[in-house]
Amino acid sequence: MEPTARSADGSRRRLRDRSKRVLGNADRLEVAAAVARASGQLVHAQGLANELGITAPRVRAQLLAFTEAGLLELLPKNGQIVYYQRHDDPFWDAARALHAAWS
Repeated sequence: MEPTARSADGSRRRLRDRSKRVLGNADRLEVAAAVARASGQLVHAQGLANELGITAPRVRAQLLAFTEAGLLELLPKNGQIVYYQRHDDPFWDAARALHAAWS
């Protein structure tokens, strides 16, 4: 493995460990940062899963947690895809900042 790849793997492990210890779930900060980075306000589990390299059910669990916290709104199903709409909230800026600082 290349040194850069090892470094990236170690950085991601540290990020996931901190996310689990501070936010209660290893996936939570990565998913939150991906939602925050999304170009529009609509996201869906499979798209984020593809971006992050984790399974859609793991992403969906985080999206549902954000929905329960009032950070996202679950929209009516559109064919096979379930979209979530991001609400404006300082949490998303915090997620981006933490992700950048911990990566």
